[in-house]
Amino acid sequence: MSLHHMLRAAVQQQAGGPSDPYFEYNTLLLTGDGTNGAQNNTFLDSSTNNFTITRNGNTTQGSFSPYGNLWSNYFDGTGDWLSLPANQTALQMGTGAYTIEGWVYLNAYDTYPQPLFESGNATNSLGVLVTGTIIGTQGAVTLNKYGVGEVIGTASGIVPLNTWTHIAAVRTSTGSNDTRIYVNGVLQATGTDANNWTVSTNPTIGSLPAFTTYDVNGYLSNIRVVKGTAVYTSNFTPSTTPLTAVSGTSLLTCQSNRFIDNSSNNFTLTVNGNTSVQRFSPFNPTAPYSTATIGGSGYFDGTGDYLSAASNAAFDLGSSNFTIEAFIYPLSFTNGYSIASRYAYISPTAYGWVLRAVNATTIRFVRGNDVILDGTTTINLNAWNHVAVSRSGSTLSIYVNGVRAATATGISNFSDATSVFQSGATNTSTDYVNGYISNLRVVKGSAVYDPSASTLTVPTSPLTAITNTSLLTSFTNAGIPDAAMMNNLETVGNAQVSTSVVKYGTGSLKFDGTGDYLTWPALQSTTFGTGDFTVEFWINFSNSSGSSFYVIDTRNSGQTTNWAVFRPLGNTLDWFNGTTQFTGPTFTTTGTWTHVAYSRSGTSLRLFVNGTLTNTFTDSANYSTAPTIAYIGSRYSAAEQLNGYIDDLRITKGIARYTANFTPPAQALPTY
Repeated sequence: MSLHHMLRAAVQQQAGGPSDPYFEYNTLLLTGDGTNGAQNNTFLDSSTNNFTITRNGNTTQGSFSPYGNLWSNYFDGTGDWLSLPANQTALQMGTGAYTIEGWVYLNAYDTYPQPLFESGNATNSLGVLVTGTIIGTQGAVTLNKYGVGEVIGTASGIVPLNTWTHIAAVRTSTGSNDTRIYVNGVLQATGTDANNWTVSTNPTIGSLPAFTTYDVNGYLSNIRVVKGTAVYTSNFTPSTTPLTAVSGTSLLTCQSNRFIDNSSNNFTLTVNGNTSVQRFSPFNPTAPYSTATIGGSGYFDGTGDYLSAASNAAFDLGSSNFTIEAFIYPLSFTNGYSIASRYAYISPTAYGWVLRAVNATTIRFVRGNDVILDGTTTINLNAWNHVAVSRSGSTLSIYVNGVRAATATGISNFSDATSVFQSGATNTSTDYVNGYISNLRVVKGSAVYDPSASTLTVPTSPLTAITNTSLLTSFTNAGIPDAAMMNNLETVGNAQVSTSVVKYGTGSLKFDGTGDYLTWPALQSTTFGTGDFTVEFWINFSNSSGSSFYVIDTRNSGQTTNWAVFRPLGNTLDWFNGTTQFTGPTFTTTGTWTHVAYSRSGTSLRLFVNGTLTNTFTDSANYSTAPTIAYIGSRYSAAEQLNGYIDDLRITKGIARYTANFTPPAQALPTY
């Protein structure tokens, strides 16, 4: 454990708080606590109307939401980057002091550099990068002058893989040539920078596009550029909370639910490749998951998923003022993206209305047969986007991420569709959403946002049922939420919470072996690369000896770069790394809680049962493929299902929690 994490653990324990100093590395935490029989497939309307919401397809809900302040951006190393407008004075450091800092979590070293920030793609531009073997030493931090190859300072070989590392490059004062590179707050290198930085041509984060091989493979968080100030002049303790826009901040990004610059410059960021927003950050939350502060979302897989409510006058907009809004996190626009609709087509006339994202550049509001508004804008994939349409009088406007995308006046009465309300599809068969929707709110009778304004303030906390709210889908009724706040899990069959068979807390996860399991779009939560990790859980078998089942399976058909935990017919509990099966200890006892942990440090994979090391294997697998769907309690083919109970299942990415015998947790795992 690092000194930083030891100090934080001590502070937490003294304060009576959580005792897990590595919580920020958790990518899945299922406590199983809840009411008996709870699942994730019952959806509620949080308005006073309390409309019955019908689930169609396998729509699910969970704790992944647009709220909270712990975020990063993920770059997969193959053409992902963010770019800023060219020639911005705020990013031209001149001869003055400056600070460029941020956190990086590298999945892999490259033979070429991985740029955190570059002020441009021309001679006399300033950059901070982690070097590779062709240009420098793997893991070295370099402050450099692009175009002429001038190295201003290099801190050699000190950025490890698969761990959050704070990097800061500083020129100490105006007129001074003194530069310093700090890693995790410790001075690692000094240099001389006599340059007059006047270029900020197309600044970039995560890549240097002029060199297609210069790409970050991993996560960046809280990238901050400060002009005119040396924020650090001696060793320091990196912040344990997200950075703020201190005086002189020119850029502050990779810290939000969407791609924005939180400095006063509010630079527009252009997303390249499939860069994504992730709730995986270098900071520990200060409170456990709460529906009141974090909320939730619904996940729609793009193949028949939607929610519906019966026809009601509350959805007939007529000539009323109204506002319809939601956050969306699109994974693709293959089928369009129907956010909300009350629509019917009775040839040759269409009735009602639809709010939908047509593609990544168009948000549309339809009335009957007519397209009322087409907003040309940017709707980013793999990030949260706030969308709202608001009418006051005869003025109607659409907003995306707080900026008006389209407006019209003279908008007349909306004819009644006399059809069901839907979210996730239109007219039950088109525009299936592939992604997430959060806080869908329909307000009839008032305009929440003034449509004559060019901007609105994007909500930073879960929406509530204000006056005139017709419907509000908060998606906070998940019986099995992820306490790490990163995933929405689907409860298949009658997988549910049990309060009768419990190890810790108030419940466990129950599977009966006949069609019960959990699935979730794992994205990056199970991709460990070549790094350390820990997968652990309490398990209580009901299966009789000789039956086979899977505890976790992150493979999809044909994948060899994923992993699984399963019990074959031989009654051992094995680890499978996609190509090699590592045989674990034998399990034949039923009705007893057993703690199981798989922990990899370097290439040593250790299996522990009730805290005792039972097996050690050499595992150098690169778990690099994000599965489309991961499974708990079943094989990926929905076979070999678990009959039993799981409690306190935790996946920790980047940390080997156990490397020697240990005492199993004596209480429920910390939830922050």
